Amino acid sequence: MATAGEQPPPAAQPLLCPEVPSFAAACALMRSRYSCLVLAPHRRHIALAPRYLDRKRTGIRHQLDAELLRYSESFSGVPVAYDNVKVVGELGDIYDDQGFIHFNIEADFVIFRPKKGKKLVGVINKVAPSHIGCLLHGCFNASIPKPDQMTTIQWQDLGLKIGDKLEFEVLHLDSDAAGVFFIRGRLNKDRYSSILEDFFSD
Repeated sequence: MATAGEQPPPAAQPLLCPEVPSFAAACALMRSRYSCLVLAPHRRHIALAPRYLDRKRTGIRHQLDAELLRYSESFSGVPVAYDNVKVVGELGDIYDDQGFIHFNIEADFVIFRPKKGKKLVGVINKVAPSHIGCLLHGCFNASIPKPDQMTTIQWQDLGLKIGDKLEFEVLHLDSDAAGVFFIRGRLNKDRYSSILEDFFSD
């Protein structure tokens, strides 16, 4: 992932996510081809603030919600939604008179785990002379740059329009210090072979 001070390429700057999907919606998205979504149980550490002592479930939900759509090393991906939260053990711990109660929870998470070389399908939300922007699962932005050797006319001849579904290959994944995820890809050569075969080399 990104090192300190490293900035993502301009074309990969994300748009704000309009809405975090529900757990049911995220599970439905898993059935889509090339979703790169997986369902997995996961254990998380919770530091419950004193103001949530009488609202433990609310405090847990607020902490887990803050982690959604942010890259996490412990998830090896980006958590999208969760359900079936269970507290592990009966008692929590307080360290050094801090007031926070520490304990673990287990839950089922839908996790976005794309990898370099994998295929993804997004909905085109931007067509520019330099790149195509796509929205994946209604949450994640991807940028597909125009090949350097391709002319603007050839790029336009692909006929891609806003609202079209676009299948592409993942070339680069990155995240910033806040965990915001960046995806850079390239068009699927199999679908656009007549135009792209001269512009990509394996």
